[in-house]
Amino acid sequence: MGALVVLAAAALLVFSAVHWDIFDGPPARDAVAIVFFSAAVACLVMAFIPVADPSTAPNSRRMLGNWRRSERIDRQFAKNPPEIMPEDRDEVIADSKGLLAASVVAVDRSIWVPCGYVLVWVALVVAGLASAEHLNLLLLPLIFAALQSATVLTSVVAAGRADTAHDRALALPPAPVDSSPVKPKSRPTGSMLALPDE
Repeated sequence: MGALVVLAAAALLVFSAVHWDIFDGPPARDAVAIVFFSAAVACLVMAFIPVADPSTAPNSRRMLGNWRRSERIDRQFAKNPPEIMPEDRDEVIADSKGLLAASVVAVDRSIWVPCGYVLVWVALVVAGLASAEHLNLLLLPLIFAALQSATVLTSVVAAGRADTAHDRALALPPAPVDSSPVKPKSRPTGSMLALPDE
């Protein structure tokens, strides 16, 4: 899909360069600029075509019925996590898998946009359109690339913390299973209704 977009963008740029005389430099330099512009368009299109399947990412948030325990497990994915409680081991492993899968999907969707801005900047520099006389063309693509990279970096950091929490939880022994038999509740015998004289 990306290759088809590159070819279509290249054909459109070549037609525009010939018809409207957008590029007025040497043919070799204009050809390199067209290649970079085409790759940039392909990156922007790929941002809307997910490679990773979001349905394969399990739900990383599960209701445990105990908000204190949920908060304690959430802290395992923070910057300085506390020690994992033995009874939280399985939940931390499950949540780390979900968070890691969700982070992979987020990176897959967001990494193309900053790459596209960088390629646009390279194409503008090669074509001679971005220079000290045109600071907006020289700086704006890099600024947008840096802003869009924040989402990618956040997802990468979240994936790293999830992987670390997963390894820390796996290092713990499994929590002992309570094998004591559950005693059935005894039901009172006799009538539950009181007589008027009682």
